[in-house]
Amino acid sequence: ELIIVDDVSSDNTDEVVNKYLTDKRVSYYKNPINLGLVGNFNKCLTYGKGKYIKFLLADDKFEPTLLEKFVSVMERYPNVSLVTSYRDIIGSAKKKRPPLSGLQDGKRVIFESLKEGNGNWIGEPTTVMFRKSDLRVGNFDPSYYCLVDWEMWLRLLSVGDCYIIPETLSYFRVHPGQASQKIRNDYKFTFEDYYFYKEIETKNKYQVDLKSLGIKYIIKKRAAYCSKAMYKVLPKIFKKKERSILAKAFRIALREKVLLTPLYKYIS
Repeated sequence: ELIIVDDVSSDNTDEVVNKYLTDKRVSYYKNPINLGLVGNFNKCLTYGKGKYIKFLLADDKFEPTLLEKFVSVMERYPNVSLVTSYRDIIGSAKKKRPPLSGLQDGKRVIFESLKEGNGNWIGEPTTVMFRKSDLRVGNFDPSYYCLVDWEMWLRLLSVGDCYIIPETLSYFRVHPGQASQKIRNDYKFTFEDYYFYKEIETKNKYQVDLKSLGIKYIIKKRAAYCSKAMYKVLPKIFKKKERSILAKAFRIALREKVLLTPLYKYIS
């Protein structure tokens, strides 16, 4: 099945999609109101009837052989809850290469992804396939935005293994108009990144060795980023949005004792 979900776009999606609707495998839905990134992800999940779920976001693309290769892995390894591959950035020479390949224990992938400097090498929704049956871990968490896909992958890997195909099978686009790019200007990513790791420290829902992970160092570093944001918005303190950012950054910096960390490089 091919499911197309339009989240109240203003482009010519209707015109493009209509010519494919004679194929019974293709279905087209339009949200009555804009659900936003996470809401639309979860809306898509309600329509899917298949054994596997594979997203393709509007500005990305993947190789014609991707589905065949991903399904082959899922069929061969019933213990695999998530399959991914190498992916490239459209229009860039920069390559996205995971530190692991082939069949990997889910817990190991969680740890390697959470390690400082690694981040979400598992991939964007366009890169990842997972089992519908594994949605017992829940849908995409609306309390996240910047890290919503990564957080979902880690939950899926808590109930199964991962397979990384060492071949570029998907491509994602980076441009200034993307929602993920715009929110960085509001420091949402900076704060979310801190809260994400702070929750891992307090709840350890992925059951990783926090000491080996170096969780305290990771949190201090992210709190320092928040502190840096506080100083950056100071010249615009007369604006309500900037005051809100400053207040949030100040609370984090004070809690983690990194209030003056961004100034050290200037006075040392």
